[in-house]
Amino acid sequence: MRQLTGTSAAPRSANMASALARQPARRIYLDQALIKEPYGNPTAWHLDNPFWAFHSRDAISIWIALEDATPLNGCLSFVPGSHRLARYDNANIGKDLAGLFKIYPEMAETDPVAVPMRAGDCSFHNGLTAHGAGANMTRRRRIAMTAAFMPDGCTFNGCQDILPTAYFESLNVGDRLCEDTINPIVGRA
Repeated sequence: MRQLTGTSAAPRSANMASALARQPARRIYLDQALIKEPYGNPTAWHLDNPFWAFHSRDAISIWIALEDATPLNGCLSFVPGSHRLARYDNANIGKDLAGLFKIYPEMAETDPVAVPMRAGDCSFHNGLTAHGAGANMTRRRRIAMTAAFMPDGCTFNGCQDILPTAYFESLNVGDRLCEDTINPIVGRA
């Protein structure tokens, strides 16, 4: 776990993602706040990359705890090594918490690891790593920030996901996702 703070956190995190994936350049794909409301439901086991407009075995997400993330308020849990087993089949992030394990029963043979974090801590995980979060059983929100990084050179797979409509409609499957105003290069190894 590495703590990233200050104005240099964004470039540093992208550079670390590039180094972890052994990719020379990274583009930001998305960023979002993740707020688990008081007494909020668990987040079902899922993979990130199959939801996105590109496929890459080298996509990486960073998850940053903006407040302490504990087992009581829904810290992340991961299935170690699951990125090696994953294809691009996925389960919805809905009420069927074990839906992913129906698609990948071999992942259910490995015990998950809960990763509590203090505010300011972060974790990186491959976009094909199985992960989920428990319910928030507290009176306070659990707030985190996430960003997804894709290797430069990734191509469009036909999924709109977060792409603006005009950009999405201009793309054909196989086109490079290299629009710098939408997916700028933010890190180099």
